[in-house]
This record gives sequence, C-alpha cells and structure tokens, in this order.
Amino acid sequence: MRSFLAVIVGLIGGFFLGIALSSLIGILGMILFNEPIGFRYLSYFTAIFCAILVPVIDQKNRKR
Repeated sequence: MRSFLAVIVGLIGGFFLGIALSSLIGILGMILFNEPIGFRYLSYFTAIFCAILVPVIDQKNRKR
C-alpha cells in the first residue's frame, strides 16, 4: 500500500513538476530567442520518471 501511494504521489508531483519546467523553458525561450520553445510531452515524461523514482527513494529511506 505504501508503494502504491508513493507511485501516485510521484505521478501527480512529476506531472506538476513537468508543467512548471515546461513553462520555465518556454519563458527562457521567449527571453533568449523571441519564440517559445519546449517539449510537447515533458509533463508526462516527468510524471513517469517521478513515479519510478519516488518509490525507489522511499524504499532506500525505509531500510535505514
């Protein structure tokens, strides 16, 4: 149950992290190149990455 909760938290947190990161990249692109740049599915990729990473970190911290 704890691992499932960690995956859900990783998905939600990673999705919002991806949105924020994509916005930051877009703003920097507008400042530097006068056109928005970014990655189309960055929020989904960061959600999947965090859904894998958060349970691994939680498992390592639980062993201590």
